[in-house]
Amino acid sequence: MEQALDYHIFRYALGTKNEAKRLAVQKATGTEPFCISVPSGVAAQPMSEEETITGAINRAKAARSQAPEADIGLGLEGGLMYDERFTKQWYLISICAAWNGSELFIGKGLAFPIPNQAVHRIQQEQIELSTIIDEWGKTVGSNHRGGAYSLLTDNRVRRSDVFCDAVIAAITPFVSSLYK
Repeated sequence: MEQALDYHIFRYALGTKNEAKRLAVQKATGTEPFCISVPSGVAAQPMSEEETITGAINRAKAARSQAPEADIGLGLEGGLMYDERFTKQWYLISICAAWNGSELFIGKGLAFPIPNQAVHRIQQEQIELSTIIDEWGKTVGSNHRGGAYSLLTDNRVRRSDVFCDAVIAAITPFVSSLYK
């Protein structure tokens, strides 16, 4: 059963003006999203999968409501989650929520282990991971470019790549007839 998926048939509103996230949507859909800065409604540095997903949903719904010309609102949120069961390790996660006004889908990107020293600083100093990554990489605004992924992998993985996968996962149910 072969089907051609047409991701660019929709107009997308993205709930941020972050360049890495905009690029992720552009790569995933072949279109330029309407970028609207909206609040996530969660902490600046989400510290659980649930909080990260909640932030993505809030952004997707707010973006769609503020861009009536858009068919689908997208919320992209990066956060940290702790694996209590298997590894006792913190992971950086990237979530995309896609909302068309009646249906909601969630896509998840790569879960990537984060150095414990970074998490300790986040918890102790109440700072965001991007602050630490900028410090370690001697840069500013890394979260608009490659982000933690890029620094930790020597640019083998970039933030926009991980979010691109999450976007594709979240919007595929809107474009694939197999979900109807």
